[in-house]
Amino acid sequence: MKHSLLDHVVAKAATLLAGASMAFSFFVAAPVHAAQVTLSVSSCDSFTLSGTAPNQTLTCVVSAAPANCSIQGPSAGSVGSPITLNAVCGSGAPTQWSWTGGHCQGVTTQSCTGTETNVGSVTYGMTASNGIGSAPAASTSVSWSNAPPLVPSGCTATANPSSLPAGGGSTTLTVTCSGGGAPTQYLWVPAYAGMPQWTTVNSQTAFVPQSTIFSITPYNASGVGNTAQVSVTVSGGGGGNVGLSNCTNQGFAVIPAATVSATWGSAGTWQSTQAGSFGDGAVWVFQITPPSGTPASSIAGRFVVSEFQGLATPRQLTISATPCDFRARDYTGANGPLAVSNGSTASIAYQVAASFNCFLGGSACLTAGTTYYVSARNWQLDPSPNWSCGQTSCNAIMNDSPASP
Repeated sequence: MKHSLLDHVVAKAATLLAGASMAFSFFVAAPVHAAQVTLSVSSCDSFTLSGTAPNQTLTCVVSAAPANCSIQGPSAGSVGSPITLNAVCGSGAPTQWSWTGGHCQGVTTQSCTGTETNVGSVTYGMTASNGIGSAPAASTSVSWSNAPPLVPSGCTATANPSSLPAGGGSTTLTVTCSGGGAPTQYLWVPAYAGMPQWTTVNSQTAFVPQSTIFSITPYNASGVGNTAQVSVTVSGGGGGNVGLSNCTNQGFAVIPAATVSATWGSAGTWQSTQAGSFGDGAVWVFQITPPSGTPASSIAGRFVVSEFQGLATPRQLTISATPCDFRARDYTGANGPLAVSNGSTASIAYQVAASFNCFLGGSACLTAGTTYYVSARNWQLDPSPNWSCGQTSCNAIMNDSPASP
């Protein structure tokens, strides 16, 4: 029975603390044996016990106004991001609160949550009271500042129209970012005649003379966002198997100024020092064609690029029917490279097979009789996508283990 009495007392004390009531009562049965119970509730000045056993009432007595009150919460905040300030009193069980200052002006609850719209220091005041009286006003100051924006993210590009007749035509390019901070300027590569390379708007119309993959990079005060790419196809000209215009149009320097031929079915090893300086802005491009009539591969081939006599350098490797195609992977090849690999050792598996066989796994499914381009560049993904060499040349070695048959 001692435990039963104690359980009742503790339960009612918890109710008082949670609800900040001025008094409470409960009923207990008379114990078989005498029990001593100690109850301490900081907001109660004393307790009274009334009635006769087995039904008695324990009452919390508050005989003073709230005292020793303060405001607890952060001393700094970012404009646009909410903070919470809480009123805490050492004694006196307040039942009412009156706030002043900034977004807390007029609040009558124990806590105040909100944000400011302007930079600067704001002083917040709070007066706690109960039926007996009020505590001296408490105050605190919060310094508000502008949070730096996040870099743009989730950026994608569109072209309308994306297909043009022979000889080229006009199209409208637009880039949209779904995350991060808002872009303040955009870099457009390539920039054809009459097309500014830098703009503060996310759309522009340009005359496109040949098939081109456009790369648009957004910027704001915090840095560079992800590069968005979109392809514009001109009938009968540019892109695909008709040379390296897609590389030069993006501002890349191809080493050694032409594609390196890899023979289908034969292993090969190449060093970038044989081709030229493989630094930032340079792309090492290989060309491979499975002959017409080549059956489905029983063993996949693999291109691997890694460091040669130097420090490990992050690189990006892609395989596509278009050279210098560094868009996101599209296993069908319609809107991006068939496969993409990133790392200090970048590796791509390839085989002659129907495209649906490469939906999973990341390998590239090739069509017999079609020419493909394996493009390598010094490129990092973290902390943000950018060139990774930082010097005249970061020498690399390329190995090709052939597919069979």
